[in-house]
Parts: sequence; structure tokens; C-alpha cells
Amino acid sequence: MTLQLTRDFIIKVIDRKRVEIMTLQLKVPNMACSACGDTITKAIKEIDPTATVRAEPKTKLVEVETQASEAEISQAITAAGYTVA
Repeated sequence: MTLQLTRDFIIKVIDRKRVEIMTLQLKVPNMACSACGDTITKAIKEIDPTATVRAEPKTKLVEVETQASEAEISQAITAAGYTVA
């Protein structure tokens, strides 16, 4: 298996279920406030309801622990009206 890393992330494998959980750190330059973070969190949770999302408007970083792909998470953020850098 070959993995190509395009952003900072960690892959954790839970042996019992063989579920891969990635931790993605995405820069969202136009996230201005906590309401923006809530909107982004809601968009991500629509893709992966089990995701853990931490959105930090001060640093413009969104950290996501998810089973979804980076592309799916980025697309959800973009569909919510935000830019992923």
C-alpha cells in the first residue's frame, strides 16, 4: 500500500474493527469566528457523524479526526462556503 501525504495528518488503526482514522489539520483562511467554526463542524459531521472536529478561528486551523478522506472533508468545508488552503 502506498500513501501520499498532501497535508499534515496521522493515521491511527483500531485493530478490532480495522477502521482507519485520520487526523487532518486544515488551514481555513476565511474562518473568522466561532460561528464559522460551528458551520464547518456541522458540514463535516454531515459527512462523518463520528468525526471529532476542533476549529480554532484565531489560528484559522481545523483539526479533524475522521474516517472520511481528506478530499471529502475539504469538499464539505468548501461546500459550506469556506476556503481550504
